[in-house]
Amino acid sequence: MKSKLFIPILLLGAWTNAAAQQRTHHAVADNGTVTVMRSATLQVYVASDAATVFSDLSDQTKLPTWLSDQAILEPQFGGKYHLRWKSQESVDGVVTEFTPGNTLALTWRHPSDASETQVRFKVSPQGGRTMVEEELQGYASNDALDKAVNFWAFYLKNLKSVIETQTDLRPVATRAPTRRRTQ
Repeated sequence: MKSKLFIPILLLGAWTNAAAQQRTHHAVADNGTVTVMRSATLQVYVASDAATVFSDLSDQTKLPTWLSDQAILEPQFGGKYHLRWKSQESVDGVVTEFTPGNTLALTWRHPSDASETQVRFKVSPQGGRTMVEEELQGYASNDALDKAVNFWAFYLKNLKSVIETQTDLRPVATRAPTRRRTQ
């Protein structure tokens, strides 16, 4: 009896998952779907050591100095995060990759986004500076990717500014006052 019940539940789960993928990817073909996913890589050089830069990317007490107004981040594989802004909706997700001092990857889905994407930060020392490479993956349209690139390009520029000059580039009216600890 259990095996007969299990098969319809398994089929229902597969059908539901396929329907969700078709809505997400706007698939139309019956004989197999080819989905084009778009990605981008952004880079910025920061005049600081890699440990400091990675700490600003992965320490929940430092994220509000350059990214969100409030942050909760469990810096470990499978850890959860929650980012909140005063002027926009919050973002929740999961850490999909974490190598201390080097790599942080997250699922990313803002409530206005059509589908979940991936954001991956990697830091590497480059002759007295640190290169921050950010990969944005899983975008189904050029418009969605352009929106993400604009968002993240500003925040990477802000990360650089906060670390190098202790200047937050976000408009004062949209953020809580924060003070940067000097090291």
